[in-house]
Amino acid sequence: MNIRKRAYQILEKHAGGKLGFSINLFLIMMIVSSVIAVILESDVNISNHYKNSFNVFEYFAFSIFTLDYILRVWIAPERNNHHQSDLKARLHYIITPMAIIDLLAILPFFLSFFITDDLILLRSLRLVRAFKLTRYARSMEILLSVLKYEATTFVSAFFILGIIIILTATGMHLLEGEVQPEAFGSIAKSLWWATITLTTVGYGDVIPITVAGKFLGGIIAISGITMAALPAGIMASGFSAEVNRRRERFQIEVHKTIQDNKHISKNEYKKLNRIRHKLGLSQRDARLIIDEIRESSRFETLSQCPHCRSAFHINHPAGEVFIKKL
Repeated sequence: MNIRKRAYQILEKHAGGKLGFSINLFLIMMIVSSVIAVILESDVNISNHYKNSFNVFEYFAFSIFTLDYILRVWIAPERNNHHQSDLKARLHYIITPMAIIDLLAILPFFLSFFITDDLILLRSLRLVRAFKLTRYARSMEILLSVLKYEATTFVSAFFILGIIIILTATGMHLLEGEVQPEAFGSIAKSLWWATITLTTVGYGDVIPITVAGKFLGGIIAISGITMAALPAGIMASGFSAEVNRRRERFQIEVHKTIQDNKHISKNEYKKLNRIRHKLGLSQRDARLIIDEIRESSRFETLSQCPHCRSAFHINHPAGEVFIKKL
């Protein structure tokens, strides 16, 4: 295995034994530490007192994240499944979402040399580094997959919610516009109250005072419970469906392994573990799936009745059929 292949296994496949585990754990700790540093640095007193320490850590974090970005661009051809040239594979990787996040994680450091007025904004941009954790958190990968697959449904739900917000704002403007012109004097002003009420937040900074306005407000507040739960329901059902799809895919791989060899060897366990990691399943889920398939994997034996000589089948687990003579 050459150096580039080895680096690809460690950084992208999260493999590579103890060395790969140590490197990925170190990168996770650097991401978390960097986010914590940005949060602490937002406090003026802490920032002034530990200014030098923050600067040293930022230089170190920038060096690590820059090296990480360069290495990932360098090893991009290893993931090439379309026989592209190395240059095309790297250019294709650069425009992927995770590569853009990696670039944004180090970009504020370069911009600080050119922009010296709004350093607070540049420091805040470093919080983009938190999104780098999605590379290591498989649950986040599943969440992103759900957002991708359910994008059309989400757009439809928010489109309906937007229409209802506009209709609600229009109704409150007609009922409360003359009484409270500062809050409901126009549809645009009424949008704030309509949005906060329909999402069941209800700050209480703006409230209807007329009887008709209160009646409409009550109806909107009750209907808002259903509307606010709609995107959450889509997300929950989509997440559950995605996890089930991944479990079914892993079950198929386990079935193939057991049917071919009846016993899972050490190398096959490693292969299944790589598939498990790619699908984002936990070791506990994978172990339960393997045990369930082993228990349910039954073989059929053809036999003959000693009395009537008619043929019959015996379904039994592999290697677990016993005949007792009476």
